[in-house]
Amino acid sequence: MTSHKRARIGGLAAAALGMLLAGAGAGVPAEAVAPSCSASATETISTTATVNRPLTTQFARYGDNAGRWTGADSAYSVKLPGGRIAWLYSDTFMGTVNADHSRPADSPFIHNSIVIRESGTLTTYTGGTTTAPESLVRVPGSDENQDWYWFGDGTVEGKHLRVTLLEFRKTGTQPFDFAFERTAIASFSLSDMHLEGITDRPEGALQWGSAIYEDGPYTYVYGVEDLQTRKYLHLARALSGQLTTGTWQYLGESGWVTDEASSKRIMDGVSNEISVTKFKGRFTLVTGDATEVLSSKIVMYRSDSLEGPFDNKTLLYQTPETNGNVFTYNAKAHPELGTGGALLITYNVNSFDTSDVYSNVDNYRPRYIDVDVRINDAHSCG
Repeated sequence: MTSHKRARIGGLAAAALGMLLAGAGAGVPAEAVAPSCSASATETISTTATVNRPLTTQFARYGDNAGRWTGADSAYSVKLPGGRIAWLYSDTFMGTVNADHSRPADSPFIHNSIVIRESGTLTTYTGGTTTAPESLVRVPGSDENQDWYWFGDGTVEGKHLRVTLLEFRKTGTQPFDFAFERTAIASFSLSDMHLEGITDRPEGALQWGSAIYEDGPYTYVYGVEDLQTRKYLHLARALSGQLTTGTWQYLGESGWVTDEASSKRIMDGVSNEISVTKFKGRFTLVTGDATEVLSSKIVMYRSDSLEGPFDNKTLLYQTPETNGNVFTYNAKAHPELGTGGALLITYNVNSFDTSDVYSNVDNYRPRYIDVDVRINDAHSCG
C-alpha cells in the first residue's frame, strides 16, 4: 500500500519533522478557545470557536458504520443544485472500523473521493467497486502507486462539477519523496458524479486550485508557489463558465497577463489549501499559519479586493490534536455552510507515525468547527 501521508504539506514537513517532534505545541481544548482579538486601522475582530457538533457527529457515525469512507483529508465543499453539498477529499481510507475504533491494517487506501451530503444522508463516490475501491480520478495510463491526483477546490458550471486536480509523482522510496507535476481539471455530471473527462492545464510550477471564488463575469482560482519552507499565493481567472475552455489570465505586477510565469506573489505564509470568501463586507482568507513550522494555528486575513493585499491577521483557533507525531494542516472556511456571524472551518489531522492513523481512526479524519466572528470599526481591542 502507498503511504497515507498527505503530500501537500510539502517538503516543509520533511525538513521540519525533527523540530516538530522536539517542541510541538499542545493546543487548546477542543470545545472552545478563549476569545481572540485583532485590530487594524479599520477593523477590530474578536472570535470564539466551538466544535460543530452536527457535522462532527454525522461524519463520525457514517465513517464508523457505513463500511465505505472511514477518513480522508482536504475536505473542500461545493454547493450543488437542490441543496446538496459535494465534499471533495484527497487521500481517503475506505472499508470498516473495528469495535475499538481502530482501522484494519488492510483498509483500502485511495487518492481521491467525493462524499455527497443530501437531506442528512452521506454517499461516497469512488472508482472501482465497493469491494475494491479505486480513486475516483486516476492519471490516465499511470500506476497510482507512482503517479496520482489530489483534489483542489471545485465549482459548478452548468450541469457540471469542475474539480481542480493536482498531479504528483513519486521520486523515491521515502514517504515525502514526490514532486508536483501539473494542474488539471476533472468534470463530473451533477446528477451522479460520473467522471466526464479530464482537461489538462499547461505545465507550470504553480499549484492551482487552492481556492476558487466566483465573482461576476469571472471565476477566480488561487494557486500556491510551494518552495517548501516558503509558500506564496498567486491568482488566476477565467471567464465564468469557461474554466476548462477559456483562456486563463494571471495577476501580474502591472495587471492581468496571459503568461503564468509573470504571475505575481500576493502574499506568503499560506497553506496549500485555503479559502477565500466575501464575509462581513470584505474578502476573507482562512489558512493554517504557514509562517510557523507545522503550526497548530488557524488564522484569518482580510482585504477589500480579491487581489489583496490581505492583512489584519487574526487567530481563529489552535488545534488541540497537534502534539508529538500528530499534526494538523490545510484549514479552510466553508461559507455556504456557515450560519449568521460564524464561519464553518475544517482542518485535517494526520501523523508522522503511520501506526497512529490505524490505532485510532480519529487521527486521520477532518475536524469541523464554528468560529463566531465579531467585527467593528474600533481601532483597538481595549
